[in-house]
Amino acid sequence: MLDAPCLLVASPMLMDPNFMHSVLLLVEHDDEGALGIVLNRQLPLPLAQICEESGLNFAGRDEATAWRGGPVDPQRGILLVEGGLPETEDTVLDFTHFVSHRKDLLEAMMTDPDSHFRLYLGYAGWGPNQLDQELEQGAWIQRPLNSGWLMHPDPTGLWTVAISAEPS
Repeated sequence: MLDAPCLLVASPMLMDPNFMHSVLLLVEHDDEGALGIVLNRQLPLPLAQICEESGLNFAGRDEATAWRGGPVDPQRGILLVEGGLPETEDTVLDFTHFVSHRKDLLEAMMTDPDSHFRLYLGYAGWGPNQLDQELEQGAWIQRPLNSGWLMHPDPTGLWTVAISAEPS
Protein backbone atom coordinates (compact mmCIF):
# COMPACT_ATOMS: atom_id res chain seq x y z
CA MET A 1 0.00 0.00 0.00
CA LEU A 2 1.21 3.49 -0.83
CA ASP A 3 2.08 5.92 1.91
CA ALA A 4 0.33 9.24 1.39
CA PRO A 5 1.21 11.93 0.74
CA CYS A 6 3.14 11.16 -2.42
CA LEU A 7 2.92 11.92 -6.13
CA LEU A 8 1.53 9.70 -8.84
CA VAL A 9 2.39 10.23 -12.49
CA ALA A 10 0.07 8.81 -15.14
CA SER A 11 1.94 6.27 -17.22
CA PRO A 12 1.93 6.83 -20.99
CA MET A 13 -0.45 3.85 -21.33
CA LEU A 14 -3.14 5.48 -19.14
CA MET A 15 -5.70 6.69 -21.69
CA ASP A 16 -8.53 7.70 -19.34
CA PRO A 17 -9.20 11.35 -20.38
CA ASN A 18 -9.63 12.29 -16.71
CA PHE A 19 -6.04 11.32 -15.98
CA MET A 20 -4.09 11.14 -19.23
CA HIS A 21 -0.75 12.95 -18.77
CA SER A 22 -1.65 13.97 -15.25
CA VAL A 23 0.44 14.41 -12.14
CA LEU A 24 -1.54 13.66 -9.02
CA LEU A 25 -0.96 14.51 -5.39
CA LEU A 26 -2.13 11.54 -3.36
CA VAL A 27 -3.46 13.09 -0.15
CA GLU A 28 -5.08 10.10 1.57
CA HIS A 29 -4.76 6.34 1.10
CA ASP A 30 -6.02 3.67 3.47
CA ASP A 31 -8.16 0.51 3.56
CA GLU A 32 -11.27 2.56 2.72
CA GLY A 33 -9.84 4.03 -0.49
CA ALA A 34 -7.81 6.99 -1.71
CA LEU A 35 -8.17 10.69 -2.42
CA GLY A 36 -5.93 12.85 -4.58
CA ILE A 37 -5.86 16.02 -6.64
CA VAL A 38 -4.61 16.42 -10.18
CA LEU A 39 -1.93 19.11 -10.05
CA ASN A 40 -1.59 20.06 -13.71
CA ARG A 41 -5.06 20.94 -15.04
CA GLN A 42 -5.56 24.68 -14.87
CA LEU A 43 -9.12 25.83 -15.59
CA PRO A 44 -10.08 28.96 -17.54
CA LEU A 45 -12.14 30.00 -14.52
CA PRO A 46 -10.89 33.15 -12.75
CA LEU A 47 -10.90 33.11 -8.96
CA ALA A 48 -12.49 36.56 -9.07
CA GLN A 49 -15.49 35.05 -10.89
CA ILE A 50 -15.79 32.20 -8.38
CA CYS A 51 -15.76 34.72 -5.54
CA GLU A 52 -18.34 36.93 -7.22
CA GLU A 53 -20.68 33.98 -7.80
CA SER A 54 -20.15 32.72 -4.24
CA GLY A 55 -20.51 36.06 -2.50
CA LEU A 56 -16.89 36.09 -1.34
CA ASN A 57 -14.50 39.03 -1.35
CA PHE A 58 -11.49 38.79 -3.64
CA ALA A 59 -8.24 40.76 -3.49
CA GLY A 60 -5.94 38.47 -5.45
CA ARG A 61 -4.30 38.68 -8.85
CA ASP A 62 -6.58 39.10 -11.87
CA GLU A 63 -4.90 36.18 -13.66
CA ALA A 64 -5.47 33.73 -10.76
CA THR A 65 -7.62 30.79 -11.83
CA ALA A 66 -9.08 27.64 -10.37
CA TRP A 67 -7.68 24.19 -11.11
CA ARG A 68 -9.42 20.91 -11.96
CA GLY A 69 -8.60 18.57 -9.10
CA GLY A 70 -10.38 15.58 -10.57
CA PRO A 71 -13.64 14.23 -11.90
CA VAL A 72 -15.36 13.63 -8.53
CA ASP A 73 -17.53 16.35 -6.94
CA PRO A 74 -16.38 19.35 -9.06
CA GLN A 75 -18.30 21.75 -6.81
CA ARG A 76 -16.05 20.85 -3.86
CA GLY A 77 -13.07 23.12 -3.32
CA ILE A 78 -9.74 21.88 -1.99
CA LEU A 79 -6.89 24.24 -1.17
CA LEU A 80 -3.22 23.54 -1.71
CA VAL A 81 -1.44 26.12 0.44
CA GLU A 82 2.19 27.20 0.51
CA GLY A 83 3.20 28.87 3.78
CA GLY A 84 1.02 29.65 6.75
CA LEU A 85 0.07 27.45 9.66
CA PRO A 86 -2.14 24.40 9.15
CA GLU A 87 -4.87 23.44 11.59
CA THR A 88 -5.25 19.92 12.98
CA GLU A 89 -7.83 18.97 10.31
CA ASP A 90 -5.48 19.96 7.46
CA THR A 91 -3.11 17.49 5.78
CA VAL A 92 0.52 18.54 6.12
CA LEU A 93 2.58 17.61 3.07
CA ASP A 94 6.04 18.96 3.90
CA PHE A 95 7.60 21.89 5.75
CA THR A 96 5.93 24.49 3.50
CA HIS A 97 2.74 22.98 2.00
CA PHE A 98 -0.54 21.64 3.28
CA VAL A 99 -3.98 20.68 1.93
CA SER A 100 -7.17 22.05 3.45
CA HIS A 101 -10.93 21.75 2.97
CA ARG A 102 -11.72 24.66 5.32
CA LYS A 103 -14.04 27.39 4.03
CA ASP A 104 -12.71 29.93 6.56
CA LEU A 105 -9.21 29.46 5.16
CA LEU A 106 -10.50 29.85 1.59
CA GLU A 107 -12.19 33.12 2.54
CA ALA A 108 -9.00 34.39 4.19
CA MET A 109 -6.81 33.38 1.23
CA MET A 110 -9.09 35.09 -1.28
CA THR A 111 -8.72 38.42 0.50
CA ASP A 112 -4.94 38.21 1.04
CA PRO A 113 -3.07 39.27 -2.12
CA ASP A 114 0.18 37.86 -0.68
CA SER A 115 -1.15 34.35 -0.06
CA HIS A 116 0.24 31.45 -2.09
CA PHE A 117 -2.38 28.82 -2.82
CA ARG A 118 -4.26 26.99 -5.54
CA LEU A 119 -7.96 26.22 -5.42
CA TYR A 120 -8.78 22.83 -6.89
CA LEU A 121 -12.35 22.01 -7.86
CA GLY A 122 -13.12 18.33 -7.50
CA TYR A 123 -10.83 15.48 -6.64
CA ALA A 124 -9.78 12.01 -7.74
CA GLY A 125 -11.20 9.20 -5.64
CA TRP A 126 -10.76 5.45 -5.51
CA GLY A 127 -12.62 2.74 -3.60
CA PRO A 128 -10.95 0.10 -1.44
CA ASN A 129 -7.98 -1.51 -3.25
CA GLN A 130 -8.86 0.21 -6.55
CA LEU A 131 -5.75 2.40 -6.68
CA ASP A 132 -3.53 -0.53 -5.62
CA GLN A 133 -4.87 -2.51 -8.59
CA GLU A 134 -4.21 0.39 -10.97
CA LEU A 135 -0.64 0.59 -9.66
CA GLU A 136 -0.14 -3.15 -10.19
CA GLN A 137 -1.43 -2.77 -13.76
CA GLY A 138 1.13 -0.03 -14.43
CA ALA A 139 -1.32 2.87 -14.81
CA TRP A 140 0.57 5.04 -12.31
CA ILE A 141 4.20 5.65 -11.46
CA GLN A 142 4.90 6.61 -7.86
CA ARG A 143 7.21 9.52 -7.18
CA PRO A 144 8.23 10.99 -3.81
CA LEU A 145 6.71 14.29 -2.78
CA ASN A 146 8.54 17.04 -4.67
CA SER A 147 7.80 20.53 -3.34
CA GLY A 148 8.80 22.12 -6.64
CA TRP A 149 6.12 20.17 -8.48
CA LEU A 150 3.23 21.04 -6.14
CA MET A 151 2.77 24.53 -7.60
CA HIS A 152 4.85 24.08 -10.72
CA PRO A 153 5.02 27.27 -12.81
CA ASP A 154 4.41 25.37 -16.07
CA PRO A 155 1.44 23.06 -15.47
CA THR A 156 1.31 21.93 -19.11
CA GLY A 157 4.93 20.76 -18.90
CA LEU A 158 4.76 19.14 -15.46
CA TRP A 159 3.88 15.66 -16.73
CA THR A 160 6.93 15.64 -19.03
CA VAL A 161 9.16 16.66 -16.12
CA ALA A 162 7.63 14.08 -13.76
CA ILE A 163 7.56 11.16 -16.20
CA SER A 164 11.23 11.63 -17.07
CA ALA A 165 12.42 12.06 -13.46
CA GLU A 166 14.64 9.41 -11.95
CA PRO A 167 12.64 6.67 -10.20
CA SER A 168 12.74 6.68 -6.43
